Amino acid sequence: MPVSPRSPRYHSTSLARALTILDLFEPGTPTLSATQIARSLRVRPGSLYPALSTLGRFGYLERRPDKRFRLGLKLLERGHTILLHLDLYERARPALRQLAQALSANAHLAVLHQGQVLYLGREEAAPSAVFPSIVGRLVPAHCTALGKVLLAHLPPGENRRLPAGRPLERRTARTITSLRRLEVELAGVLARGYAVDNEELHEGVVCVAAPIRDHAGGVVAAISVSLLKARVTEARIEKIAQDVVRSAARISGAMGYRPA
Repeated sequence: MPVSPRSPRYHSTSLARALTILDLFEPGTPTLSATQIARSLRVRPGSLYPALSTLGRFGYLERRPDKRFRLGLKLLERGHTILLHLDLYERARPALRQLAQALSANAHLAVLHQGQVLYLGREEAAPSAVFPSIVGRLVPAHCTALGKVLLAHLPPGENRRLPAGRPLERRTARTITSLRRLEVELAGVLARGYAVDNEELHEGVVCVAAPIRDHAGGVVAAISVSLLKARVTEARIEKIAQDVVRSAARISGAMGYRPA
């Protein structure tokens, strides 16, 4: 029988202690001394210093001049990332819903996370047997329209976070499995303004994606629509792409982007 992640086998005492320390800081107790923390945890103050030191080194705790601790700015940074994603989906949702309904397709919103595509949301206008539940799912970037858009718009010189020197994972017979071919594909994405996944992740499914820009013009996310291959002709892909690009532009405008 598989072991549940909640099983004691997977319990990290040191990590649990660190998280418990963070939980002690509340609006009524924004700063705490090592003695107060130790008293709350019913341990000796000296036993806490490895956890307190590590939390401080990574920015999750700060030690004030009076030697009391408070939550560090790294927590605010991480919370800001979550809020940005939540805000992004709320701003994107009306345009996503309209796009899905107009094309009788499923429309997706995603970002690049550790070299993979992370889905933030989906608006449905067609059944999906591929991914019944999509939010929070990670998929390879090189074989998805969303991933191609996000990879193509990484800042110049930034590592594209793809495995160097070995073939990319093959998902179907159409998956691009060499970095050289992928580089050519990404250059085409930049030239066209959109990306196409033609049965590269799932057989029988075609996806078209376009970038979402923030107020500064940086690409922070992408949207796509997925359709059954049987419903899509080569001539129709261009029309679908223009619909996706227009919807992406609407969302970018909601994010504060104004073309020069």
